[in-house]
Amino acid sequence: MARTAPLRLFLRLDLGEDIAIGPGKADLLAGIAETGSIAAAARRMGMSYKRAWLLVETMNGCFRAPV
Repeated sequence: MARTAPLRLFLRLDLGEDIAIGPGKADLLAGIAETGSIAAAARRMGMSYKRAWLLVETMNGCFRAPV
């Protein structure tokens, strides 16, 4: 009998032309919470600090309070 893969659900919230939050941004936020640093979270994910900063800035612009 074939094994089935577990069901996974990914959510993405689009606000206008921006992606307010999705799986990658959620992972970045979790990394920032765990490390206390945008730079450390970016390194863990294999992305540049600039890219991580831009993602955080986009999220901050999409919500009333900073994420």
